[in-house]
Amino acid sequence: MKETSSQSYWSSAFIRICLCTLLLFSAFQMLLPILPIYMAGNGNSKSEVGWIAGLITIAAVLIRPFIGYALDHYNRRLIVLFGSSALALAAGAFTWSASTGWMAAVSLALGIGWGIMTAAYATIVSDLIPPGRQGAGIGTFMLFGFASMAVGPYIGGWLIDEYGPTVLFVTASLLTVLSLIVFLTGGVIESTARRGLPPGEQQPVSKRFFEQSALFPALLILLFTIGYGGIISFVSLFGMELGVKNGGIFFLLSNLAAMLVRPAVGKTFDTKGHAAVLLPGIVIGILAMIVLSTASTPTMFIIAACLYGLSFGAVQPFILAWTIQRASPERRGAANSTFLVGMDGGISLGSISFGFVAQMWGFVAVFQCSVVLLIALLVIYGISLIRSRASRAPGSVQNREEQV
Repeated sequence: MKETSSQSYWSSAFIRICLCTLLLFSAFQMLLPILPIYMAGNGNSKSEVGWIAGLITIAAVLIRPFIGYALDHYNRRLIVLFGSSALALAAGAFTWSASTGWMAAVSLALGIGWGIMTAAYATIVSDLIPPGRQGAGIGTFMLFGFASMAVGPYIGGWLIDEYGPTVLFVTASLLTVLSLIVFLTGGVIESTARRGLPPGEQQPVSKRFFEQSALFPALLILLFTIGYGGIISFVSLFGMELGVKNGGIFFLLSNLAAMLVRPAVGKTFDTKGHAAVLLPGIVIGILAMIVLSTASTPTMFIIAACLYGLSFGAVQPFILAWTIQRASPERRGAANSTFLVGMDGGISLGSISFGFVAQMWGFVAVFQCSVVLLIALLVIYGISLIRSRASRAPGSVQNREEQV
């Protein structure tokens, strides 16, 4: 049995980073699902809504492979200052114009800031957690992210309905600035161990930033989050068509469901393995998208939200946990980066491609395509399980080689 540390992961620095995460992530989540409504209300087409939303995650994908290296070698306060400033300025800049070109440029800046800050806070908090307490510490840290995903879209929808887009964008900008102030007013948080390879042993760029063992989990999360990209871009607009005044209720309910399911799912993952969690999680996701694609009432919309949250809470965090398990300890940073590139790449691909689908065939087609993708994910993952178990079966070639 793995021995765990009795040392508490709670500290003033840990609490400070969690609070910064809650403030900054809430600001971002207020914007992400509301921007499509804002753009559609200002004459942007469905395809424009999709690809502009996709630019945010494209920028995050492009910056992620490099930001981890920067966090280990350069001043973290300056990195957080730059990333937070990019987010705050981008949020405020949305008030200036709703033209396609301006929205695209600001979305790129927003994505760069988001890519920097998600990597920065996750890296910083991992250095604050004592050895043997990573599971509980990271789990607690991620709850603040889920909480922001739950309340952010709902508050964003309420602000734009009651006070208009300017108040929404300014509020998001101020929350980002507040998170930066909280970070800067505390003590300096630097890496506890900055390790590098000996001279002459530098790895190629492809191996330095990407981990081979994480490529298959990255493919799985890419297939899963393509549908999530469609949800981010269009579920609020679809909810309005069904008579739901604030489409942010989908994100509120789905993330509450994800938060509730995490403790039980975590125990199952630790005791029975990834298949016991991921297989039912994917199946529930398929059911959620079927319900959403056939929804004709607000009640069905709400049921779909709850089901999708159960699926997301089982699939996304535990594909990440499986990714870390597959990687050697010295390659976990690269494995995490590879996973995040797959996740953000899926969201970006979904936002952009489903923009054209929504333009030609409507929102229902977006969710129907998501069902097909999740079925493909289930088949690919199922085949991998069968092959893995066959290779471990008595008498298999691989098993005989391991016994020699």
